[in-house]
Amino acid sequence: MACPSPFIELNDFMFRDKFVGLTDTQFMSALQAINAQFSGVYSLWSFLPPDDARAKRELCINYLIAWKLAMLYPESAIGVAGTGGMPIGSKKAGPIFIKYKNMVRQEESTLSMLTTNQYGVEALTMIQNAPENYMVFA
Repeated sequence: MACPSPFIELNDFMFRDKFVGLTDTQFMSALQAINAQFSGVYSLWSFLPPDDARAKRELCINYLIAWKLAMLYPESAIGVAGTGGMPIGSKKAGPIFIKYKNMVRQEESTLSMLTTNQYGVEALTMIQNAPENYMVFA
């Protein structure tokens, strides 16, 4: 089982430019919450070559941190469609109405929180599609 990630710092955060005035303290607060809530991400993709597994974990952790920051500091997020903590169920733009499929297999799971903004949805997709969830390994 893998240990927690190589430490991600604010300068390494891939969505840093999407958050206005983001401080080290805000970033560290989000990272600590993600490490506590989603520690299992650090063991996903363990059947891939080590560099590939690390890249997928780091991408997923970056999405999770961005999700958390958009939830904690919505006023600083640039171009993030969020719902103020409510799962995204549908959208309407003019005459067009879109209803989203429920992506969470267990409605009351921690993963359902991730459907509140686009970063969370990306992280959710990665987590749910990890080979460990299907016992499919190459």
